[in-house]
Amino acid sequence: MDIIQIIKLFRRNLLLLIAIPIIFAGVTYYFTRNQEKVYQSEAIIYTGIATGYSIESTSQRRSDYFTTNVQFDNMINLLKSRQTLIETSLQLLTQDLSLENYNDQYISQVNYDRLQSSIPKRIKDLVVKNNKSGIEREKEDQINNLEKEIRSLEREINKKKNRAAQNRVRGTEEVVVTSDINNGGIEKDVIAVRVDDDDNFISHIVQQGESLSLIASRYGVSFGRIMTLNNLSSSTLTPGQSLIIKKGVVSDRKYHVVKPGETLYSIAKKYGVNISKLRELNGIDNRSLTQGQKLLISSSPSDLNSGYSQDYAIKQISHDLPDYQPNISQVTTIESDNSINGINNYSDFAKDPIIPPGVRPSDFKKTLTNITRSYTSKDTSYIYGLLHYGGSKHYSVQSIGRIQISRINNSDLVRLVYTSDDPGISQQTLKILSKVFMKNYKLLRSTETSLVVKYFEAQVDSADKKLQSAEDRLLQFNMKNNIINYYEQSKAIAGQKEDLDLFYQNEQIRLASSVATLRELELNLTARDSIYLKSDEINQLKKELSQVTESIVINELASDYDVRVVDQIDVLKKRQQELRNDIKFYVDELYLYSHSAQGIPIKLLLDKWLVNTINLEESKAALIVLAKRKMDFVRTYQRFAPLGAMLKRIERDIMVTQQSYLELLRSLNLAKMKQQNEEMSTNIKMVDEPFFPITANSSKAKLIILVAAVFGFFLTAFIILILEYFDTSMKNPSHVARVTKMKLAGAFPRLSSKSKANELAFVSRRLIDIIIQNIKLHLNKGAEKIDDSPYIIAVFSTQDGVGKTIISNRVVNRLREVGDSVLFLNYSSDNDNQDDFNYAFNYKITDNFIDVENLQQLISSKYLRKDNKSYNYIFIELPSIVYHTYPIKFIGSVDLSLYIINATDKLTKADAAALDTYDEVTLIKPMVILNEVELYNLDELLSDVPSITKPDRFAKIMRLIKSPFKYSININRKA
Repeated sequence: MDIIQIIKLFRRNLLLLIAIPIIFAGVTYYFTRNQEKVYQSEAIIYTGIATGYSIESTSQRRSDYFTTNVQFDNMINLLKSRQTLIETSLQLLTQDLSLENYNDQYISQVNYDRLQSSIPKRIKDLVVKNNKSGIEREKEDQINNLEKEIRSLEREINKKKNRAAQNRVRGTEEVVVTSDINNGGIEKDVIAVRVDDDDNFISHIVQQGESLSLIASRYGVSFGRIMTLNNLSSSTLTPGQSLIIKKGVVSDRKYHVVKPGETLYSIAKKYGVNISKLRELNGIDNRSLTQGQKLLISSSPSDLNSGYSQDYAIKQISHDLPDYQPNISQVTTIESDNSINGINNYSDFAKDPIIPPGVRPSDFKKTLTNITRSYTSKDTSYIYGLLHYGGSKHYSVQSIGRIQISRINNSDLVRLVYTSDDPGISQQTLKILSKVFMKNYKLLRSTETSLVVKYFEAQVDSADKKLQSAEDRLLQFNMKNNIINYYEQSKAIAGQKEDLDLFYQNEQIRLASSVATLRELELNLTARDSIYLKSDEINQLKKELSQVTESIVINELASDYDVRVVDQIDVLKKRQQELRNDIKFYVDELYLYSHSAQGIPIKLLLDKWLVNTINLEESKAALIVLAKRKMDFVRTYQRFAPLGAMLKRIERDIMVTQQSYLELLRSLNLAKMKQQNEEMSTNIKMVDEPFFPITANSSKAKLIILVAAVFGFFLTAFIILILEYFDTSMKNPSHVARVTKMKLAGAFPRLSSKSKANELAFVSRRLIDIIIQNIKLHLNKGAEKIDDSPYIIAVFSTQDGVGKTIISNRVVNRLREVGDSVLFLNYSSDNDNQDDFNYAFNYKITDNFIDVENLQQLISSKYLRKDNKSYNYIFIELPSIVYHTYPIKFIGSVDLSLYIINATDKLTKADAAALDTYDEVTLIKPMVILNEVELYNLDELLSDVPSITKPDRFAKIMRLIKSPFKYSININRKA
């Protein structure tokens, strides 16, 4: 399908391409004609993810594009998370339910009234006001109503008492009247007192908590004066009790109730007062005012001079006065001006923009807690349904989830856009959503690092305890084994052991040499010398010398560890020297014997003997001590040897525990630094606060209607193209020739339109001529006839009712008009004209119809000629070859076969199979004629067909336009 065919296809369906878009546009207009106004508010948040300053930003770190995108995706998904939307919805609902009256800054009047009417009472009771829930407030109202009734009864009783007291004071009674004037937001309270000749009086209604002394000091009168005037027996007062007080002051104060949009400047200009004076009267430091706030406009000086405090305001009590009111118009009781104006109470509430003015933060939090508890109680609660099932336009999660979140280019800014039918809700939703998001985002990021920090803190504490335990174990080990420095002590012990071994070896050598020398000397001495030598005195001295020498050696070894034995060693050495001298003295007596038996001088032998004896005794004593000392060293080695391994194990445990502790401490420091870095990086700030949309967004109804029309046009065009593409009918001549693979003989138009009869007559006549032309051209190209036998042309079809007879009659009649003699044989024609066979003849289909070989077997030969005139053409119409048999041999002898098919028919598999069989029977390829062709598909054969179709379409459109006006109404005036 080329572009020209598509254009022609659209031209044929132009009416649909125009009508359907108009219908789409009309339906869209109908459904969007009452579209609600939409208000849009925006906010911009600075995230600081990519370029924000943090601890890590001080170092050279590369920006990871993928990580940055992931962080932004996390942030956007957190903004759209279900938990964030639920918290936002709950706070928004709490905010609107906490309002006493509608406030355009938060919710419009229509939506506020709709909310109040739709919310059940049990939900309204969850709202906390003045630290009391709805049920508590109802109970309090009931109690107040009962107290009010009691006070009313008490006042009726006190009236009579007051009248009697007044009559005692003076003959004329003064009556107090309260009147309220509220014009244009003004409240004017006037104390009008009728002044008598000497005294004047007013009536004061006792309030809760007031005492007689307080009232007396307030009005500047004495305590006893009030008791006397009112005939009181005690100072006990009852709330609601009326007291007569002597008073001569007229006070005039004006108040103004702030309305939406009013400022200090407009109020001051309205009443002609100074802004500074207005601020001074009400104690206002800034220009911000709250809707419903009560401002003091003016105050008379007499109020200040008569004992009235400027901190008290007037409370109207007209319903509490006596019935008669002669001249006095008003009476007042007093309460705090600041509480009326709401300056001190409301100034603290403005800190949080989410909490409406006039609502205490504690009440708001309690209300939010109650609503949240109701939401989480069960999934069938009203609030849960409102958020999830009700489809609320303002409070459902689905409606709030339509917020648009986008990153501004590649910056650290995120834009939030929310649209709603209420400008206040649009602004407040963004405020609450931003606050909830920033809280949840910081909590999420801090939770990630806080868990890591807590883990490392626990691990560091555990490692510190292990390290302390190991160090305590080392301390106990050293204390138990008397170790100061194991390695130095073991080194000193080893050195002393080597010195001891050397000393012990030297003493053994000296002992052996002394024994050998004494043995030799004793052999050389005489028997007399031996007697002297063996005397008791010398032996005792020798024994004592041995003991002293042994003591000296022991003490010298111990002197390394104990300094106190040094003096004892000196004493022993002195004694040793004395013993040596005594022995020498006794030995010197032996010098009388000057020579030995061998001729050696006795003196020399005795000297040597003395020296060696002393050496022998000293060596023996030293060896005994050294042997003991060696055993001590053996025991010391046995004790110190395993201590080294145990000490090494303890020190290794301490070292491993210390390294683990230091690593964990380093990890803890890194985690804390990461936590601090996260806290710095999550410092999200609001760059542009959500603004209050003053004007609604421009309506998109026109754009939607245009889109609907365009969509309808393209949808119609698409359907037309799809239907045309999948249409397998014959449609046009070229398509039928391509599908059947037959040569086209011609086409015949559809003749269903009576309005185009004149135009179609010309077209159909021309198409019949084309068919005859193609038939003759095909016959002339074939073998020439030797005799004058007529051309036999078979007309067949695969289906019934395709118009074979009509086309055959048209062709036959046209041939007869040009002078050809034509016989038309039809198997089913009802017009049996036996008189003139130049028109038609009906043959009968017999049982052996398939075996017919020539025309004589169908009709009698006498009917084949008339007036001795031969036929030029014989047309024979065959029944449907799919549902009937046909003469096979006869079909093989025909000169031409014409296959007739409707333009609306499809070539089925049965048709294709029948045509294949027919091609095998006939010797000449059949030609195809397409019947009932639409005029727009005849442009392949005729060039003037479009000129005929245009007036027809135009006429149809004109008929549709004129059809409503073809009826006329006649009025019978005579009636």
